[in-house]
Amino acid sequence: KAFYDGITKGRGSLGSIFVWASGNGGRDADNCNCDGYTNSIYTLSISSATENGNIPWYSEACSSTLAT
Repeated sequence: KAFYDGITKGRGSLGSIFVWASGNGGRDADNCNCDGYTNSIYTLSISSATENGNIPWYSEACSSTLAT
């Protein structure tokens, strides 16, 4: 309900955009598909890259990640 209220009523009813990090548990083989926030239809999940464009050691595998 909090996400829905945010996207419909946030910023004076203009809606809010939720951007969520896709996770930092890669070292422990964590998977952010199991995280409720990144898996929400109201959330944009964003990952990162190293300075060489590689996947960082802490990055989690995640199908909900939309951008890097």
